Amino acid sequence: MNIREITIVGILAACSVLPGPAYACAPQEATVKETELSQLVRTRMTLDPVGAQALMARMQPVMQSYQGKLSSGGAVDWDKVCSQYDNLIKLAK
Repeated sequence: MNIREITIVGILAACSVLPGPAYACAPQEATVKETELSQLVRTRMTLDPVGAQALMARMQPVMQSYQGKLSSGGAVDWDKVCSQYDNLIKLAK
């Protein structure tokens, strides 16, 4: 091994033990997740109207919570919003 290869191996080894970046969801990602969930709910509406309505009932508080905060100038925990949408997307699938 030459010095370059040793350096690369060292960097890769260091990266493998360092913690990764914390999950950070941006408002745009939340919007994408909301759109995906809405599409899944619409699709499910034809197959399982009762289940789709239950999902909509769980989706509305999430949407209202961050939209209300945006309207009032409050801070939004986008990680929480994305996490909630991720859970609902799993349920919808």
